[in-house]
Parts: sequence; structure tokens; C-alpha cells
Amino acid sequence: MIHVDARRFDEAMGGHVVHAESPQGRFTTGAAALDGRTLRSTEAFGKNLFLRFSGDAPQYLHVHLGLIGGWTWWDHDHQQLSGRPVVKADDSNVRLRLRSGRGDAARSAELRGAITCTLVDEEGLDKAVAKLGPDPLRDDADPDVAWAKVRKSRKPIGGLLLDQAVTAGAGLIWRAEVPFLAGVDPHRPGVDVTEDEFSTMWSEMRRVMKDAVERGGKEITTDPADRPGTDGHVSRDDAFYVFRREGEPCLRCGTAVEVAEMGNRKVWWCPSCQPR
Repeated sequence: MIHVDARRFDEAMGGHVVHAESPQGRFTTGAAALDGRTLRSTEAFGKNLFLRFSGDAPQYLHVHLGLIGGWTWWDHDHQQLSGRPVVKADDSNVRLRLRSGRGDAARSAELRGAITCTLVDEEGLDKAVAKLGPDPLRDDADPDVAWAKVRKSRKPIGGLLLDQAVTAGAGLIWRAEVPFLAGVDPHRPGVDVTEDEFSTMWSEMRRVMKDAVERGGKEITTDPADRPGTDGHVSRDDAFYVFRREGEPCLRCGTAVEVAEMGNRKVWWCPSCQPR
């Protein structure tokens, strides 16, 4: 989750001089422009990360990971701290490497597979953010802005939740789990969703996403009472009510979870808990 990445950068490199390089060679000019600057602040808007550096414009590094991108963090001994496991940790696919700190406190972050990695100024940041709907994880988010778009649309709510111009930051997990938590079929058109139902979905989305950030990015939506037989450890099978559980019994009512294509991607739901 991008808000987790923002927190990691703030904790590990915030206020420190950062050294940048592009081992892959696709961001050499940008890395050279950042090298030696101080990381002043971090901001996450939906799936977009903005790192603000000292010095003249462009002062922001804008990163959007897309579907396969990710940051990998390493300690001073180059032992991996977080991120997807890197089987072959060579430089062939490292778009950008950022380093800061000395001795045991040294940390580095490597970017791989991102669809956006560019430098922007204040105007560029504003243009990128203007395309986004409200982000449930931000305290300045206005859910009424998202509701105004939902209530006028005939698109399914499951698709609207994934539309970054409606709600920024929600991914495939949330577009399945949030309608379940609100008892709404993901196929229901936005115009047929009530304001109370949308309000419930927004509140649930904000709650489960915030919880995931506090857990360092681990997504869990199930209540402990709906995970019978567990010892406190939440496995992938116990973490979600419907996401990737097609054909399995609903954890609340026992009905088989269904799956369908929606916008070229899958959506899951319980036909009993989420009536049309």
C-alpha cells in the first residue's frame, strides 16, 4: 500500500540527505537531479507517492507502482527488510535506488516495475492529484465528492470503487470486500445504491484500509468471530470474506461465494449476504 511506503520513507529517510542512482539506466537524469538532496516530506494520494526534496523545481519524485511495481527495502548489510521477495537481487531491473544514513542506520530502497517514475513540480503534483477522487486514508478526503459521482452513474458499484477518479487508492481486494461488509451486491448500479449504503461502504473502506496501514500493509477484513478454529494467526484463507474464495462457503452464512468478470478483472461476492 502506498501509504505504507510513504510512512517508511518518512521514518527511514525523512530529513536526511538522499543519494540516488538508476542502475537500470532508465532514470539516470532524474536520479542525478535528486542525488544529494534532502527528503523534506512524503505524501500519498491514492496509489500515487510523492517524495518532496529540497532544492529548486522539480522537487517531487512521483511514483505510481501500477500492477507489478514495488519498493524493496534493505539494511546496511543488504538484508531485505520489506517488499516482495527478490529472488535475484541484481541491478538489471532496478529503476531507482535511494540511499540514506550511515553505519547500522543505513537504508536503501529499490524501485522495480513501476508504471510512473518521474520528477514534477508543484503544478505537476496538482495536475496528478486533480484527476483523483477522494482517498479514504487521507483526513482531508471528502466522501461527498465520491458520492456525487456514484449516485449519477449506471456503472456497477464494484467498478466505481476501483475507479481512481471516484475513490483513490482502493484495489481489487477492497472492491470485493467493502460491498460485502455493507451488504451490497457489487453489480448494483451506482444510481441504485442508497446514500446510507455508500456511507457504510466509505466508512468500512476507511476502517479496513487504515487497519492495513497500521499492520504494515497486511490486509485483513474478517472479524475474529468469523475465523473459527484459528489460534490468533490470520492466514490468507482466513483474512477475507469473499476475495479469491470462489466456490468456498461464505464465512457468515455458508453460501458458496461466486466470482465474475467486471471491467476485465474479477469480482467476488456472496449472493445471500449481498442480494441484488
